[in-house]
Amino acid sequence: MIFAILLCYAAASVALGQRDSLSTNHLQLLPAAVPLRRGVLVEAPQPYRFGYESVDLVGTKQHRNEFSDAAGAVKGSYGFIDPQGMYRRVEYTADADGYRATVHSNEPGMTSKNVADATYFIEAPPPSVVAQGLTYLKPQFKA
Repeated sequence: MIFAILLCYAAASVALGQRDSLSTNHLQLLPAAVPLRRGVLVEAPQPYRFGYESVDLVGTKQHRNEFSDAAGAVKGSYGFIDPQGMYRRVEYTADADGYRATVHSNEPGMTSKNVADATYFIEAPPPSVVAQGLTYLKPQFKA
């Protein structure tokens, strides 16, 4: 038993030693200094603007608008409003300070816990949406 343990220890020592020598061998393949290419131009971000609005067969309207500036900062918004008046609108900015969003909504169950660096402005859901949810939750008895 002791022989087996010593054999395992010796094998592990050899493997670790080989791993250490192998892990540095790739460094010998690289030249001491890698020259950088000259004449490579880095272009500044190109400003852009796009957007759309659509209405599906049920009457839900969706939209998205976004634009950027020459510094690469992006601002935009997206969202929807359904035929019953339930909506969500997200306005966002992505720039050197990170991604920040503001969410406006009246969706049932939405809370304003301000998670993920987003600020929430929540309103009460439309009465028809609440009534629809209450009808769904009503127990259905089978005869």
